[in-house]
Amino acid sequence: MFDILKRKVRRVMDDNPIVVDGVSYSYNQQVMILHNHLKLANVGFGVPHPTFDLGEQILDNWLQRLVDANDEEVAPNVEDYRTRLNDSFRLPEDEVNAFVEAHQANQNVLRVFEGFAGYGGASYGLSRVQEQNPHFNYYIVGYSEFDKYASALFDANHHHQDGTPIHNFGDITQVVPEDIPDFDIFTGGFPCQPFSSAGMQRGEDDLYGRGTLFYHIMRICQVKRPRYILMENVKGLTAKKFEPTFNRMKEMLTEMGYGENPLAYAVLNSKDYGIPQNRERLWMFARLGGLPEGFNIVPPRVENGLLMADFLDENPPQDLYLSQAQIAHLKEKHNIESFVVDTPLCFDVYNKKIKRDGYCITITQPEHNSLRVIEPPLADGLERVRKMSITEQFRLMGLRDGEMNFAGQSYTQLSKRAGNGWDVNLVGILLNHIFNQLGEL
Repeated sequence: MFDILKRKVRRVMDDNPIVVDGVSYSYNQQVMILHNHLKLANVGFGVPHPTFDLGEQILDNWLQRLVDANDEEVAPNVEDYRTRLNDSFRLPEDEVNAFVEAHQANQNVLRVFEGFAGYGGASYGLSRVQEQNPHFNYYIVGYSEFDKYASALFDANHHHQDGTPIHNFGDITQVVPEDIPDFDIFTGGFPCQPFSSAGMQRGEDDLYGRGTLFYHIMRICQVKRPRYILMENVKGLTAKKFEPTFNRMKEMLTEMGYGENPLAYAVLNSKDYGIPQNRERLWMFARLGGLPEGFNIVPPRVENGLLMADFLDENPPQDLYLSQAQIAHLKEKHNIESFVVDTPLCFDVYNKKIKRDGYCITITQPEHNSLRVIEPPLADGLERVRKMSITEQFRLMGLRDGEMNFAGQSYTQLSKRAGNGWDVNLVGILLNHIFNQLGEL
């Protein structure tokens, strides 16, 4: 019956979306909302749901279109047709209680879709929220990741409660929104290289097309209309050079119904939230219908006094250490007089200086070759300089020892994942702060 209604309406519907309370809804969006509405509200026992009024308005609009078109079945008796439609969604009495319980349970679960998932920074961050709020539940409906090594790492560490794998929808440019199960929040850190000071800063003109991938976030969210969107990128996106891109992003969100000032955003630094890494990232958050008055995306800072030295291995692999010849070359190349230190420190290769404040510089992909760990000399007095181990890199991304299955991947591949990933400690703090303000916790 519903499929018949869809076909009837599609034949008489123009290309213009309907507008309800200032928000426009395309045909595909109306289909999803109305199907949900009929299934939940018109089965005869009145299960409440947040889009009840919207569903009623869409149904009224559809039926009126068919009346105006003189549909031979609907026009003579609208109410009879509506009753028949409702009855087609009525459940047998013995299935009603099970349906209600399943629906109510689902209402208490935040459904998540992870775009540009990497090793699952959002999943790890949500687990941190759950640790602090045991009643908080989330469910990953699917993720999108095109890199085979990143996908393998995600699959090794995240799955549904029954052990079944979470579906990877692959390359986000190929994702069909209608294929994704409904979700409440989209999370994603779209590629930062086009906006990073470490890259060519070509923005939307990036030679590899990475500067326009955020449009696919908008494309998916325009159809799925999640309650929330959480995005991440480098702070360079806020630079004057990329203002047109950033403004277009905000305009698109407004057009999609996320409010007149749709984005709460801030540059947050990992070192201000308990992880001694100088990692500045732009965090952006939107809510369908707009953000509440007084909403603040910036969480209170966390002061724990920890430094990089507190995150280092007790016995790092010996193959990470540079030879004395390599150390001499490094000193000559970067005009460093001495690598003798009293406590482990970070050498900033890019800026050619030792970080005396005890913090680590931003962990990046290994090809940038941007940092070295300097250790105090042993009894022989020889200088000690080395690369950072995998476990150290992931500790500085907020992971705990043993929390990640490295899936047998190489040093290079795992270092790439760390350099491109989310600080899951900060993600947990940020989501906890956001959800507290929105009444999710």
